[in-house]
Amino acid sequence: MTRLSFAAYGLTAALSSAAPQGSQHLPVLRARHLAPTADVKVFHVAGSIRLIGWDRDSIVVRGRVARGDGFYFAGGDSSVKFGIENRSGTRDPSPSDLVVYLPRQAHMALKTVTANVTASDLSGWFYSVSGNLRFSGSATSLDAQTMRGDLDLDVTTPWARARTGSGHLLLRGAPQDVDVATVSGRLDFAATGVLRAQAVSVSGDIHYVGTPARGSIADFSNHSGAIEFSLPPSASGVFTLSSVSGPIENDFRQVRPAGSRTQGLRVTLGRGDSQVMVRTFKGPIRLKTQ
Repeated sequence: MTRLSFAAYGLTAALSSAAPQGSQHLPVLRARHLAPTADVKVFHVAGSIRLIGWDRDSIVVRGRVARGDGFYFAGGDSSVKFGIENRSGTRDPSPSDLVVYLPRQAHMALKTVTANVTASDLSGWFYSVSGNLRFSGSATSLDAQTMRGDLDLDVTTPWARARTGSGHLLLRGAPQDVDVATVSGRLDFAATGVLRAQAVSVSGDIHYVGTPARGSIADFSNHSGAIEFSLPPSASGVFTLSSVSGPIENDFRQVRPAGSRTQGLRVTLGRGDSQVMVRTFKGPIRLKTQ
């Protein structure tokens, strides 16, 4: 067995042992050596793509490409680009499905139109027009944006930024510094251990569930949507609530707030270990106990 064929055999065997059952039936489109910190650029129009970070110095692409479309792959050890292209040019692209294994320290730049993206243990920049984006695992940084799709971030990372227009944005996991926003989509904030946070919407409701981390600073703002906090009795923080014309509701009756219920309140819970600023123009603000 030659050195090249032996390497290919070892890569295929490693992939078979690591791949989930749902992707084993997909044929291998391309496999090659890749540096652990390589730059990876992906363009995938329609269908789905699943990205899985692993600890091997290689990239493996499995998938099925729609008839009439083509798969391209180019690059070397330090940088690769691949994707699906419509070679007929006479119709809209049909859905194609890809499953990609690549080094978890790689630098991702991915763009899709309608394809749904699932990524685990990867960092980088991800964009879609209307596809859903879902992330899990760990990342050094994460920047995700979709105009009409949903965003689901369940990650541990020092920094995360997420944007969606009309989609639903769900933030979970344990990011440290987050910047999340929607236009009209609902925003659910359920992450733990966040030290710096900015959450913004124009008309979508913002829901926070949990307890602010000690020493954290957060800013929540909305124009016409509601901002609601569901907090445990043990929550500790100083909540500064203000609205131009929206009502303010405070369920922590044992705490005597400072200010006017129709313009602004300052509520201190526990020892006031965190600072939370909440602002709306005409949307309601609700502070509720779990």
